Amino acid sequence: MSQVKTDKSKKSIEATKLVYPMVKEYYAEANKVVQDHSKKLCYVTGAGLVDLCWVYDNVLPLFPENFNAACAAKQMTPPLLEIAEGAGYARELCGYFRNHTGYLLEGKDKEDVTYPGGGLPIPDFLIADSGSCYFHLKWWRETERILGYKVPCYLIDVPYIAPRMTLDELEAHYLDYTVKQIKGALEFIGRITGRELDKDRLREVVRLSGEASALFEEMQNLRKAVPSPMGSEDALSCLMPLVQWAGTQQAVDFARALRDEVKARVDAGKGVLQGKEEKLRLLFDNIPPWYTLGFFNYLHKFNAVSVIESYTYYFHYSRGRMDPDKPYESLARKYLYGCWFMTSVRETVHSLIAKKAIDYKVDGIISYALYGCKIATGFLPYQAKIMQEQYGIPTLLLEGDMVDPRDYADGPVKNRVDAFMEMLLERKKQKS
Repeated sequence: MSQVKTDKSKKSIEATKLVYPMVKEYYAEANKVVQDHSKKLCYVTGAGLVDLCWVYDNVLPLFPENFNAACAAKQMTPPLLEIAEGAGYARELCGYFRNHTGYLLEGKDKEDVTYPGGGLPIPDFLIADSGSCYFHLKWWRETERILGYKVPCYLIDVPYIAPRMTLDELEAHYLDYTVKQIKGALEFIGRITGRELDKDRLREVVRLSGEASALFEEMQNLRKAVPSPMGSEDALSCLMPLVQWAGTQQAVDFARALRDEVKARVDAGKGVLQGKEEKLRLLFDNIPPWYTLGFFNYLHKFNAVSVIESYTYYFHYSRGRMDPDKPYESLARKYLYGCWFMTSVRETVHSLIAKKAIDYKVDGIISYALYGCKIATGFLPYQAKIMQEQYGIPTLLLEGDMVDPRDYADGPVKNRVDAFMEMLLERKKQKS
């Protein structure tokens, strides 16, 4: 069994420190549900359809992806990854998938391992969509097979938005198709739970989902301040409440507390570096290495802060579009938003990365190329070229996996970061 030691992050936001206890408590509740059968457990996909689950009061949704990230943060993934690979799954596949599959095959039965909150229980049903990741569909089908086809599975096809459209100008048949998929999913959950659809509750879930997202987006905009009030080491850890509880009052309460704390720091002129001059502002692109979020703290030695990330923008969809009076259309637009950034590389670079780099006064970009995530990685060299040639913003391209630390070479990575930081500091000195 491989053992890999990496750097854990140090948080500066008080709200962030509440997240892991919330995660543990949630998994503990899920394991209690297994015993008392008070609710149906459902595996759902990240950036997916969790809102639909919260419409029914006897459903508790679970995110395998969040469980994988929690395992990585606690340095628990290598043995689970090795179980999956020993069963024939290629090491080049998605790290999330391999970790979860290793857990299902043997990891969950290991008595000498204490997983967060007691571990991820076996669900009563599965629901997935293709919106944020096309591999989700294969992953959930394989989970269905591993569980002996005893757990029903519903797959939702979310169409990719063609470059000729925008989120505000969608052709009607795109919305109609996605709305039909959502209604089918709600009917499926109703059959599993034995409950009728409560349309008032559906509208309330849409309202709460939009409110939490709007608060999170407000917090994100506050990070444009100089010095930045919050770095990626905190922001990335705050995603779970927004994703897991989308459509609940709990998500709204957490997002409001987070917004208020970050706003108070901006009002007080308090930055991440605690009184030191903020010399460099960075954008981190792609899913982070959850097993070494201390990577972001390492940047502080150069008076540098990762002030924004691309990843945290894939999970909150508000901007006035979540309308409780149009619940199906609002949810359809939210799920279509999850795949918008993958529709066109050129649109992604200019509309997402370049815009964020400019808005947040970024000096450089760190892109994390994931071995097992081709759709979020293949265009990164092209993106780096565009950002350098058209915007004059350099990129450091690192390679690794989001939960597999075995190929992560801490020393060489930090050497490359050192050189990149020194180059950015020299560029800034020459410009001034």
